[in-house]
Amino acid sequence: MKTAQRRSLFSLYLAYFADYFSWGAAIAFLAIYIGTDKSPFTTLYWWDPISALSIAVSCFPLGEVIGSPILGDLSDCIGRRKVLNWGLFGSVISLGLCAAALWNGWFLAFLAGQFLAGFFAGKQGMAQAAIAEIDTGTKAQKLAFLSVLGGIAWITGPYFGSVLLENPFTETGGFVWPSLLACVITGISLICTYFFFEDTYCPKPGNFLASNFIKGTGELFLLAFRERLFALFFLNLLGWYLVTVSTSYFLIQKFNITHSEAVVFDSYLAICFTMGGIIGTTWVLHRFRARKILFWMQIAGSLALFSLFGAEKVEEFWIYFAIPALTEALIYPAYQTVLSDHTSDQNQGKMFGLINATNGICQVLSGWILTVLPPDFVGSSILLSAILFLGSGSAFIPFAMKKKRLKLKTQSQ
Repeated sequence: MKTAQRRSLFSLYLAYFADYFSWGAAIAFLAIYIGTDKSPFTTLYWWDPISALSIAVSCFPLGEVIGSPILGDLSDCIGRRKVLNWGLFGSVISLGLCAAALWNGWFLAFLAGQFLAGFFAGKQGMAQAAIAEIDTGTKAQKLAFLSVLGGIAWITGPYFGSVLLENPFTETGGFVWPSLLACVITGISLICTYFFFEDTYCPKPGNFLASNFIKGTGELFLLAFRERLFALFFLNLLGWYLVTVSTSYFLIQKFNITHSEAVVFDSYLAICFTMGGIIGTTWVLHRFRARKILFWMQIAGSLALFSLFGAEKVEEFWIYFAIPALTEALIYPAYQTVLSDHTSDQNQGKMFGLINATNGICQVLSGWILTVLPPDFVGSSILLSAILFLGSGSAFIPFAMKKKRLKLKTQSQ
C-alpha cells in the first residue's frame, strides 16, 4: 500500500515539475524567439514586435485561466487519472506544435501552441487535488513540497533552455531544442503517470455539463468570497507576481546593474523560494496549522518588501529580497490547504483548478500593471506588492480577535 502511494506521489510530483520545467526551458525565452534579429518568424502578420511579444506572453496564462477550471471539474466527474494522462498527452502535442512552429517560422501556429500549452497546464489542479487526497503525510506538507519542486524547476528550466539556445544547437536546429526538451520531460512524466499513478478518488455520478460546471464554479466562488479567503489569496498572489516580473527592472533602474547581473537575482529568488518550501515541508506546515501561519507570514513578507523598496545598497537588497520568497513558499501551500479544507471532497479538482486559474489571471494582471505604473517612480511595483501583502495579511486581524473573544467568553462561562 505504501509503495503504491509513493509511486503515485512520485508521478504526480513529476507531472507538476514537468509543467514548470517546460515553462522555464521553452516559454521563458519568448523575447528571444520574437524580439531579436535571430527570430525565426519572418512575418508577425498584423503586429509589430512589441505587440507580438505581448500577445505571445499572454497566450499561456490565458490558456491556463480557461483550462484549469474545466480540467479540474472534468476530473471531479470522470476521475483524476484519465484527465491527467490526457492532459500530459496534450502538453506533449502542444509543445511539439511550438517546436514545429519555431522550425518553420509559423507565428500563428506558435501562438496556438502557447495557448494550448497553457490550457493543458490546467491539469496541475487535478494533480494537486490528487496529492491532497493521498492518505499519507499532512495535506499542508505535501502541498508545501510543490514549492520545492517549483523552485528547482525555475532554476533548472531556464538554465538548460539557455544552454540549448547556444551553438552548436542553434546551428543545427535553431530555437526548437528547448521545446523538444520540454516534450521529452513531459513525455517521461506521461509514462510514469500511466504506469505508477493509482487514482483513489471515486468520481461523482453524472455527466460533465456546461450548466453544472458554471453553477458549481459560481458556488465555489461564493463560498470562497464568503470566507474572504479567495479574495485574500488573490491579493497576495498578485503581489507576489508583481515582485517576480518587476525585480529585474527595479534593479537595473535603481542600481544601474546589467541585465546579466539582474538574472542572478532571478536565480537567487528561486533558491530562496525552494528553501522556503523545504522549511514548510519539514517543519512549519508540519508543526502549525495552515491558517494560523498566514497572518504572520504575510506581515513578514510585506515588511520585507517595504524595506526592499527603501533599500539604498545592493547588499541590503540581497537580505530583504530573501524574506518574501521564503514566506511566499509557505503562504501559497497554506492558502491551498485552507481553501481545500473548505471545499467538499467532490469539488477538490474544481477548487484547485480555480486556484491555478487565479495564477494565470495574476500573471496577466501583473504584466499589465507593470506597463501602466509611472516609469519615473522607481520601485512603484515593489511598493504596490508590499501594500497587497500587507492588505492580505491584515485582513486576518479581525478573525484572530474574534477567536480571542470567543475563547475569553468560553472561559468566563
